[in-house]
Formats: sequence, C-alpha cells, structure tokens
Amino acid sequence: MKYFLIETDEKNRIPYSINKNHVIDVRILTKKDFDRLPMWNMVEMDFPREGFFPDMICTPFLLSSETYLKTVMMYQPDILFKGIKLWNKESGINATYMLTILEEPDCLSNKTQFNSVGNRILNLVLDKEKVFSKAVFRFKKYDKNGMIGRMDFVESILRRGIKGIKLTEIEVA
Repeated sequence: MKYFLIETDEKNRIPYSINKNHVIDVRILTKKDFDRLPMWNMVEMDFPREGFFPDMICTPFLLSSETYLKTVMMYQPDILFKGIKLWNKESGINATYMLTILEEPDCLSNKTQFNSVGNRILNLVLDKEKVFSKAVFRFKKYDKNGMIGRMDFVESILRRGIKGIKLTEIEVA
C-alpha cells in the first residue's frame, strides 16, 4: 500500500500568524490533555490580500475544514477535535476549522536516512509492519508539518475536491 505526506501548499496565500492571541496552548495538544480545551475557540490570525482558506492548515497545529474532517472520520472515527474560529481582527474575515489530534505511531523503518547531526530526516521510510492498519496519522519526529495518509484516504479527499494541499509519496519498507 502506498502512503503520502499531506502538507499545506505554502505557494498559496494562506492565513499566517495563527494563534497570535495565544488562545491555544500547544503544550496541551495531546490525547491526555485535550479535554482541557473548550469545545470552541476564537483564534486570531493575519490574512493576506487575496488570500484563501485551504482545507488543511498544518502550523502551528493541525486544522481541518469540515469536509476534510468528515473524510478523516470515515477512516479514523475516534479522532479528537475541537472547533476553531480563525478571525482577522482588522478586516473581520473569518473561517471555521476543526483542531484535530491524530495518532503519532513510532513507524520509522531502519532504512530512514538522517542528516549528519541526526535531528532531521532526509529520506523518510515507513515500516510496513507498524502502519499496516492506519489510514491517517501524524509523524512526530518528522521535521515537516503535515499528516501521512494511505492511498485510499488520499484518493477519498481528492474526490471531495480538497484544495490547498501538497502530496509527496513516502517509501514503505
């Protein structure tokens, strides 16, 4: 089965400085502490001229549009999520997203290549044995933000017209 790294396409003019009012404490974005967040949160952001809201935003935390979240829930029904209203104070432009927490399995293959310091992955290779049943997950130690999706999940989001993402195939050993 093929897997893909799914990232926000940074070539688009997307919201930036998300969480500039520090409403979301990124330290509690774990399964254990997630209940400490309110169900809905108003988060300030900056919005560029002629900007657009993609279906997935990866930084500073994983945000999904309603369509994207519903698709993820088809494959991971037990996903944790909270509502986020992104809001630009100056212009009043806003959008609704869902803050999501995905599993982060230890799924590196011994064929994964690191840089000389050992803190950055140069060539990510997944261990087939450790990811065989997972359709959507995050990779904790990877230096890029995003999620990893199995081919059937990726096909599903593409059929639903998800916009603003970039896909990169990942090797599986």
